Amino acid sequence: LLERTGTVISGSSMLHLFQAKSAAITLRDMDIYATHEFEGEILSHLKEKEGYKEDLKTERKAEYNTSAIKRIYKLEKGKKKIDLIITEWASAIVPILQFHSTAVMNYMTARTFVSLYPKWTKDMKSLVNPRMYLHDSTNIQTVTALMKYVRHGFHVTAEP
Repeated sequence: LLERTGTVISGSSMLHLFQAKSAAITLRDMDIYATHEFEGEILSHLKEKEGYKEDLKTERKAEYNTSAIKRIYKLEKGKKKIDLIITEWASAIVPILQFHSTAVMNYMTARTFVSLYPKWTKDMKSLVNPRMYLHDSTNIQTVTALMKYVRHGFHVTAEP
C-alpha cells in the first residue's frame, strides 16, 4: 500500500527509529502522509482491514502550521493512534519539508528510511525552519512543538 500510493510515515515515530534507544522519543502515535488521490483508499484500508475507527476529521489545522496539508484524520484502535495527513500536492513528502524544524524531517517509504539532516539528527541538533519566520508562523503552537524536542534533549537553534 505504501509503495503503490506513494504514502510515507513521518513525525516523531520516525525520529524514534533514528535515535539511540536510550534517547528515543516515546511512541505515542504514527503520522501517515498521503496525497488526496489515494485518501479514500488509505482511509478505507485503515478502517476496514486494520480495524481503526475515525475519531476526528479536520481541515487544515494550526498545529501543523503548513499550507501543504489539506485534511487530517485522527484514527484510533485501542491505545494505538494514527494521524492520516492528506496533501493536495503531487508528493506526500511536501508537508514534511515544511515542518517547524529539521529534527522531524525524517520519513519512511515502502523501501527505505530517509533523514534529510542525518548528522544533525544523530547529534540531537535541530534548526528551526526559516519558513516559520517568512510566513509569520512563530506562534504558540510552533513554540510548543519546538519545546517538545528541547525537552527530549535536542539543541534547537535558528542559526546553523
